[in-house]
Amino acid sequence: QLSSDNQELNSFLIHGEAHIKALMDLLSVKCHQTLGDILTVFINCAADSSVADAFASCKVVQRVMRLLDGLEASDLSPNVLPAYKEMALMLLNNLTASTVVAIQDLLQVEDEELAGFFVSRLHSLYARQPEEASEEEDKPASSGRDLRKWFLQVCLNITRTPDGQKYLLSDDWPETLVAILKESPNPMLRLLVARTFKNCASVSANHKAIIQCGATSVILQRLHTLVEPEVTQLPMAEFLASMLSSEEGMNALEEVNTKKYLVSLCGPSTHGLVGQGQSSGVEELPDEQPVKKEEGEGQKRTVGTYKLAVEVKSFIEQSVLPYMDDVQDAYMMEE
Repeated sequence: QLSSDNQELNSFLIHGEAHIKALMDLLSVKCHQTLGDILTVFINCAADSSVADAFASCKVVQRVMRLLDGLEASDLSPNVLPAYKEMALMLLNNLTASTVVAIQDLLQVEDEELAGFFVSRLHSLYARQPEEASEEEDKPASSGRDLRKWFLQVCLNITRTPDGQKYLLSDDWPETLVAILKESPNPMLRLLVARTFKNCASVSANHKAIIQCGATSVILQRLHTLVEPEVTQLPMAEFLASMLSSEEGMNALEEVNTKKYLVSLCGPSTHGLVGQGQSSGVEELPDEQPVKKEEGEGQKRTVGTYKLAVEVKSFIEQSVLPYMDDVQDAYMMEE
């Protein structure tokens, strides 16, 4: 706890590469007796961007990835192993959130043969996580820890850079992220995914990969049916706005009836597109949807639980619909 907001320790590490490397030697499964304490020091200090830069320069990111591999293969007690994994991921999150240098180190962009390898490795580790419990099921009692949020937080962090977006979208992550949006009962995980896709959509060169993984229709559907809380609605709307910046993105939005669904979502007076006796062509949603349960693939899900946030409605009306005047919707999206 003394490492939290400890300016003297931070200064000591910033100006002491040898000290950082001495601590790095202890980031190993072999030193499991002190591993928790060492990880705590790194986690707290990495929240300072200057210290995170010093850590990244000493290749702490690569050491953390090796530690994750070591923990995955270790026979440590299940009473401590999940905690060590979570702390290693927390450190990776703090590093990639604090400095772009750490992101570049994770991506290994300067090594043509290894570029993107750690992104793929993180996906492999993510795929080994226990199945997520549904809303009706109890959480697994074995560890009480869900590491998914830390994996997804790192994914979000690396998409702050064009290289991070490129390597994430060229890996197996996009299909996994779409599946989370469709199936996860955890709103925090869905929020992280929505923000990740929003970041990726800000670069038009990424639109083809985004469309191929099916993110466009899933995000539109979840926004339209009001199954996401207000905090998740905004990045979804911002995602749709960014997709309008390319011809590919515009065509993809046209194919899933984006204009009609957004007009229906926002109300009949939206952007002058509906009103004066005209119909939107889709059933209008009331301001407040009753909670309704639908059966799907053996699992219940809530439809229309939330109201459309005022901020999101305004954003759609000002930043999305005005740029869709020439869009001709192709067909009705399946509900």
